Amino acid sequence: MRALKASVALLLAGAPLAAIVLAGVVLKPRLGAVTASHWSGTAVRPDGFTSTEPMFWTSAAITTVLGVGGLVGVVAVARGRGSRVWPAVASLAAGLTACAWIAAAWATADAADVQRAALGARLAIMLIPAALAVCVYLLLPATPVQETEAATVPALPAGSGDRLAWSGTTGSPVLAVVVSVVALLFAAMLAAAVISREPAVVISAVVLLLATLAALLLEPVRLTVDRRGVRLRSALLRVPLIRVRLSDIAEVVTDTIEPARWGGWGYRVSGAGIAYVARRGPGIVVKRRNGTAVAITVDRPEDPAAVANTLSRLASSGSAPERR
Repeated sequence: MRALKASVALLLAGAPLAAIVLAGVVLKPRLGAVTASHWSGTAVRPDGFTSTEPMFWTSAAITTVLGVGGLVGVVAVARGRGSRVWPAVASLAAGLTACAWIAAAWATADAADVQRAALGARLAIMLIPAALAVCVYLLLPATPVQETEAATVPALPAGSGDRLAWSGTTGSPVLAVVVSVVALLFAAMLAAAVISREPAVVISAVVLLLATLAALLLEPVRLTVDRRGVRLRSALLRVPLIRVRLSDIAEVVTDTIEPARWGGWGYRVSGAGIAYVARRGPGIVVKRRNGTAVAITVDRPEDPAAVANTLSRLASSGSAPERR
């Protein structure tokens, strides 16, 4: 039954993408160079118009990005990773984008003149994405918050003259797929912008560029533990994300990082503290002297935890290790 529910959720998450593709095949041949795109309040006639091609491809690109995100989210949740909120929200956003274009194109295609395009009852299709998102949410299992016991990691038997440091990359296969899809869409939209020089396409390319940079900011990331403390930064963009100085560290322990406990996936700030959560799995929890905590998912967390505890002990004793 659980597999059946996941399969249905997968079909529903992909519905917005299928809908806009099908609507494009049916409606685009009936549209002219311009499509009605805006109605003010309850106005029957439109007061905004957009070039048909850029409007369709922009909506299709956004729906694709959000739809793929929803599909990846469904698969992740079905495998016990992540929260069902993510695919539900992605499906809602994808559905709203697709239905907005479908409603406008439908009204334009049925009108004798684009100036007389009226939404009418077609506006009701905007209610479908909400129902879609609710169904995706209810079909997927809730992520249980499993209580785990943090493991204390002893400091290494190191002297003040030892050169101690640890560095490694961490990330999420799911985020890597999202980054790849968004980057490919940006490349396609950039090519379309150069060719068409349509303002709407250029704006879409800029939006996808920002989305690509935001995705690259969190995938992959590099965790470094050295005399400057525990630091996390974007591996490609080299933007700092988290830093805890040695003097602020009370203890570093290993634990199973639960996304539900730390506020979800990605870079999170919640009541539990600051976290970078790439998946449910092993990681380090840095306990600060002020009572707050920082969590970072990483494979074999015992190594960076041991180095951090050793460096923190040396720093508190006044025996600063040498710089690498």
